[in-house]
Amino acid sequence: MSTLFFSFIRKFILATALFSASYSHAGLIVISGELVGATGVVISGLGTYDVFFEDGSCASVFSGCDELSDFGFTSVDQTISAGQALLEQVFVDSELGLFDSIPSQIRGCEDDNKCIALIPNKLTDSWVFSQNIINSINESGDKVSFSSNLGFEQSILGRSNSTFAVFTRVVAVSTPASALLFAFALIALISFKRKK
Repeated sequence: MSTLFFSFIRKFILATALFSASYSHAGLIVISGELVGATGVVISGLGTYDVFFEDGSCASVFSGCDELSDFGFTSVDQTISAGQALLEQVFVDSELGLFDSIPSQIRGCEDDNKCIALIPNKLTDSWVFSQNIINSINESGDKVSFSSNLGFEQSILGRSNSTFAVFTRVVAVSTPASALLFAFALIALISFKRKK
């Protein structure tokens, strides 16, 4: 009986470890074949974020677009890291869609050749500055590109190849670690009981 139980515990621990390893990949959110966002995007040195793609003006998408706290990032370096994560983890071809090969499958982009994700990170009295992340039909064209500026109320709806990338930091909930802790506690209890 105890051999069977310990075999179950070992399998449970292995499954939990595998789950935690796969947990770090971004989960693409696709609605009717369109990539609308992703969860669990790991940005090097910054943590884990969710991202959604939205059309409109900066003011309509980013809570008025009048304070730096409206944005997910407030420096060029942070924005470049977020752009790299988009290219590596979100704008990818998968069983859910060919979001790297066919950029028009990304919300806000109708252009088959490229989709430009704008990530705002700086404000002046008149302008908002965004880093441009280019997802091209050609792999060599994928890049974190130049910074551009828009008026707060200036809409990108008329741009067939542009969308805003709205990032939100995710507070880590360590479910796999809790499961491992539970498993080790259970093993310790059983070992203690066997000694009696």
